[in-house]
Amino acid sequence: MCGIVGYIGGKKASSILVDGLKRLEYRGYDSWGIAAMGNKKLSYAKKVGRISQSGDLAKIGGNIGIGHTRWATHGGVSNKNAHPHFDCSKKFVVVHNGIIENFAGLKKQLISEGHKFESDTDTEVLAHLVEKYYDGDLKEAVRRALLEVDGTYGIAVMSTMEPDKIVAAKHGSPLIIGIGDDENFVASDATALMPYTKKVIYPEDNELVEITKDGFCTVTIDDKKVDRKVQEIDWEQGLAEKNDYPHFMLKEIFEQPQVVRNALAGRVIPTEGLAHLGGLNMSPEELLKVKRIVFVACGTAYYAGMVGKYMIEECASIPCEVEFASELRYKRILFDKDSLVLVVSQSGETADTIAAMKEIQRKGIKVLGISNVVGSTIARETDGGVFIHAGPEIGVASTKAFVGQITALAILALEFGRLKNLSFMEGKRIAEELKKIPEKIQKILDQSDKIEEIAGKYLNHDNFLYLGRRFNFPIALEGALKLKEISYVHAEAYSAGEMKHGPIALIDENFPSIFIVPKDSVYDKTISNMEEIRARKGKILMVTTEGNLDVEKYVDDVVYIPETLEMLEPLLTVIPMQLLAYYIAAMKGRDIDKPRNLAKSVTVE
Repeated sequence: MCGIVGYIGGKKASSILVDGLKRLEYRGYDSWGIAAMGNKKLSYAKKVGRISQSGDLAKIGGNIGIGHTRWATHGGVSNKNAHPHFDCSKKFVVVHNGIIENFAGLKKQLISEGHKFESDTDTEVLAHLVEKYYDGDLKEAVRRALLEVDGTYGIAVMSTMEPDKIVAAKHGSPLIIGIGDDENFVASDATALMPYTKKVIYPEDNELVEITKDGFCTVTIDDKKVDRKVQEIDWEQGLAEKNDYPHFMLKEIFEQPQVVRNALAGRVIPTEGLAHLGGLNMSPEELLKVKRIVFVACGTAYYAGMVGKYMIEECASIPCEVEFASELRYKRILFDKDSLVLVVSQSGETADTIAAMKEIQRKGIKVLGISNVVGSTIARETDGGVFIHAGPEIGVASTKAFVGQITALAILALEFGRLKNLSFMEGKRIAEELKKIPEKIQKILDQSDKIEEIAGKYLNHDNFLYLGRRFNFPIALEGALKLKEISYVHAEAYSAGEMKHGPIALIDENFPSIFIVPKDSVYDKTISNMEEIRARKGKILMVTTEGNLDVEKYVDDVVYIPETLEMLEPLLTVIPMQLLAYYIAAMKGRDIDKPRNLAKSVTVE
């Protein structure tokens, strides 16, 4: 969950490092540091806090360097625990993303051999191991050090002994190598490379890359040479800039009409009521053999999987399940050969999801991925899948990636449905309505001033209950999560029908409820649940369909959404949830793009 960046070339390294770390700050941001070399002289700086507090630290000289922004795991937030970390002689310097699980034993052994440690981190053992094994070849010393290590890592290492190279390696944590003209880069995320190059390579797990300003060489941890193809990143740099928005999150909320257009492009044929996702790598005959679908994900992606379950069961009558990745890998895997597993992850690097994916693949079960990042671990190691093409999502709390995931799942539901039991007219109706979703999202975004005004009325409440049914139950969960993530206000969500089985005990005039009640098949039932809240004098904010004016006299506030098909409602109902959370957090002065204790890409278990 940390960010790493490295540079070697003819330019001033520290400026590039600090710029790259600012772009990666969403990956971890309790402390940071850089180290750079020039004329075999190593200089470094480490600091607690945000990179915006960099002061004059970017003045460190040299044209080779590595940097790191930290999300603490082992050891508290302090200067001594900030990366980079060094060996005893400060000739070897390391930055690391991941967790060294056997660090305690390694540290004890190294101390017995005379090594002196300065930090409480697991990472520092790597620097001392490299020192221990160095015999004139930095790459070989790193390779031998990593043979001692259990756990996950994306690392970059440099040394005053060989000041013309960086050695990088990965196992279970993201790593990308940027290829420039007489300069090269290392990063844990392509976002750091956008201003400098679009040419990259993606090392696989258990590979090391020796990088000079003129090129790179890749080997396995067993020292076998590997040829890696240079690829091009297709994201535009402007997508990773805030432009005139006060926060990335608000910008990304307003980008969602285009996100849906991008996800639909070339995949839906309204005139024929058909959909096609070419990246699935499955023939129609193979798709027809699928008897069960299991979604595996964490956090917001898990809620997208819940929506996908409702969609596919509705369209294709295929039984679906949704599993937390963090729990599934420790359960007995009971899927059969007719099961299809869909792993969902914005970054494609979520550690729990990757671990679950590998466990499922060991059983010989087909796994597809839904991700936003080309070249991510999930994108490379699944049997096929879907890119949502949302562009870089910088705000830690996911918004546009969630909408992109739901759009992709709607397309998948349509494809399965037309193979199974959806008629031409039903398929045509879904495809046509999908094409209208972007303009309907925009219509809700045009009400942002009204939603901001409503947010002000609920600003001082400390607890919220979010309620929905069927397709909108996952949206209630996602709405509550967004409020918790960025405003630090307690919120919980329930299926509206379950509310009377316990949570209703919490309701009074100081505990408002957010009801998602479009005019759909469970409208009357959900209204009954709403009346139960009203009878207890609970305040109610309702999200419902345009034209449903009768409800205004029964609730405190209403947000209207355009009418759409019931299975596509989540693409619209989630927008007021996102805006409400954003405006409450903004009024409270929260650090919206980088909420406390959270990181964007959760690369530790």
